[in-house]
Amino acid sequence: MPRRPLNLHPAYHAHVYFDAATVDQARALCEEAGRQFKVAVGRVHERNVGPHPRWSCQLAFSAAEFDRLVPWLEAHRNGLDILVHGLSDDAVRDHTESAYWLGNEWPLDLDTLR
Repeated sequence: MPRRPLNLHPAYHAHVYFDAATVDQARALCEEAGRQFKVAVGRVHERNVGPHPRWSCQLAFSAAEFDRLVPWLEAHRNGLDILVHGLSDDAVRDHTESAYWLGNEWPLDLDTLR
């Protein structure tokens, strides 16, 4: 059973996962998050980047936005899977122990973070 996201860190990333069939949906979700919240919207990567096993777009935000943004993402993801993780000086821990999933959990390539 997935862990419920908790606001325990000063800063976060959310990685919205998608594929060729859902790229427009993901782009719209990320753009709307950028309009409604204080988030930095990253590039829409139509290839696997870093530890992410699917195409993705990153949202960067602070703890001040967490309690509004994360429930909004859950309500509006419409089947997209989203990795939410805290940021620290340990990227592996950020993507494992400090990670939460909205939707399905995907295995990450942690070797890229070591």
